[in-house]
Amino acid sequence: MQISDIKKPILLTLREIGRVTGGIWMHLPEEKIEITGVNFYLPYVSPGDLFVCSEQDAVTKSDIEKRLREAFSRGAVAAVIGKDIIPNNNYPLLVVANVLKALQDLATATSLQFDGVRILVTGSHGKTGFKTQLYHIIRKQIVTHASLGSANKERAVWLTLAAIQQGASVAIVEVAVPARNIGQDRGFFIRPDFCVITGVGLEHMSSHKTLKNLIENKAAVVMGLRPGGRCLLNADDAHYDELYAAVRKNSGCDILTFGSAPVCQGRLVNREFHGFGWQVQANILGEEIEYNLPLIEDYAPLASVSVLLMAKLLGANLQQCVAEYEDYQHFESSGNLFKVDLGSGNFFVYSQTRRGELKGFESMFEIMSRLHPQNGGRKIAVVSEFINFEDNPGIEVDIEKMRDLMTSAGIDLLYTAKEFKQHEAVIPSGVDWCQHGDTYKDIKNNLLGAVRENDMVFLRGVLKAGFGNLVDALLDKGLGDIPYEKIY
Repeated sequence: MQISDIKKPILLTLREIGRVTGGIWMHLPEEKIEITGVNFYLPYVSPGDLFVCSEQDAVTKSDIEKRLREAFSRGAVAAVIGKDIIPNNNYPLLVVANVLKALQDLATATSLQFDGVRILVTGSHGKTGFKTQLYHIIRKQIVTHASLGSANKERAVWLTLAAIQQGASVAIVEVAVPARNIGQDRGFFIRPDFCVITGVGLEHMSSHKTLKNLIENKAAVVMGLRPGGRCLLNADDAHYDELYAAVRKNSGCDILTFGSAPVCQGRLVNREFHGFGWQVQANILGEEIEYNLPLIEDYAPLASVSVLLMAKLLGANLQQCVAEYEDYQHFESSGNLFKVDLGSGNFFVYSQTRRGELKGFESMFEIMSRLHPQNGGRKIAVVSEFINFEDNPGIEVDIEKMRDLMTSAGIDLLYTAKEFKQHEAVIPSGVDWCQHGDTYKDIKNNLLGAVRENDMVFLRGVLKAGFGNLVDALLDKGLGDIPYEKIY
């Protein structure tokens, strides 16, 4: 996914940044500094960024100096630091009383200055996919701002707003709502023109307690809508009726829907799976459109309809939008597909290692049922527990449903780790359960030794399972000048 279009300066000038944060600039060079982004997560720092060095991330002077060195080596042009510990260097620094408060102030000031359309995206799943797809397909028609990672908590919301660039007409803000009151707080802070709720499912139940509470907490984002604001809902979601009622309880806004019913403003008319993608027919606000979608997930066609509905509401040309799907690639948290070259042949790796929600495991097994290895290849599944037990205590897995899905998946070899043994009753008869390990390290060597030409390896695990390390090891098996290809 080519998402690194030419970056423009952020809305606030250096003087405005100092004024709104109450900070003091140090070591500013004579030549003008041009800030084109804002970031606090070191791996994502890129040239032109203002690096926010939070007290939460760096406690000692040594910590701060180390983080600053790495940030500036990655291309940061300035940094925000707290006044209590000032490092010994000549980097351009903004010294403030409280770093996180300064980031919040930057977000507030930028938000007040930005006069474009704001889109708030939330839901239990699909947030990052909606955001990255919408950005990708409209960016050549409409100057659009979005933070293209999967971070969506408080600091990430502030960062997204603070980094809005000059000339942007649309800002897409991904928002997590993990507990009560957070939805309305973030809705009021962003003041969106559109709220998109992609769908709801069991997550963060340790704080939501009940599904009813979860739905009400998600729906509370609409309380922050600007006058005339609208909300987009998934009419095919199992909990649509409850979500609709919760939105209506909080706002009299117009509600638009995407789904398979004829009454939906964004309607999925038909879909057919071919190769590694879908042929989709949709009706978007009366406009019929057909397109190829190079994604393999079962939910991908309907998700794309929601994106096209939003694009149409923004005034984008849909034919130009769907043409952009040709080179679209997921962000890693939405799933990636790789083809690994072994010299005389290849094998495939499907990675969903950043999130482990129950619905996601169901989706992966459904995907496996539609993909068929060629020339004697096998389907290899690598899974952890289906639920983050710490975050969702008391949630039970439907054993029969999951066993049926795993049966349809046609798994040849199964590798498991972490707490999967709590689910072992779901394993269908005839599946070769090769190995279970307490950690990914326990199964790594056997897995790498088992994979051969034409195999398809599917990995899904809760984040703490560390299966991303297994993906890296599988990709390292690649040979030649281009050892592996990222299909999406």
